[in-house]
Amino acid sequence: MPHRSSVPMTWRLKHSRYTLSGTACACGKLHMPPRVICDCGNDKLETKVFSGNGEIVSFTEIHIGPAGFDRNTPYNVALIKLEEGPVVSGIVIGVPEIGKKVKGIFRRLHTDGEEGLISYGFKFEVV
Repeated sequence: MPHRSSVPMTWRLKHSRYTLSGTACACGKLHMPPRVICDCGNDKLETKVFSGNGEIVSFTEIHIGPAGFDRNTPYNVALIKLEEGPVVSGIVIGVPEIGKKVKGIFRRLHTDGEEGLISYGFKFEVV
């Protein structure tokens, strides 16, 4: 049975996926993905939109991708330390190297089959 994305879950997460946003706490901690409660216990977090600019801290090349991504192999996934501090993972466009600067760009991520849900979000382009 082919993998299908959850339409309700995709809808609920669209803001953070489409704007590269997380949360910020009064204690100074930034979270990506967004959280409801900070490590300090505070539950009054504010939305924080990140620049998408960062630096590659680690990467790997994927040759056998999960459902929806398997048609695009090989591709590179990296851990990106954003300028604001949080570390996120994402697909890298270009040749990744540790220490290279990247910028977030909004792109199609994958499609569920031939006629399924199309998922969009951020990839990171080497600059």
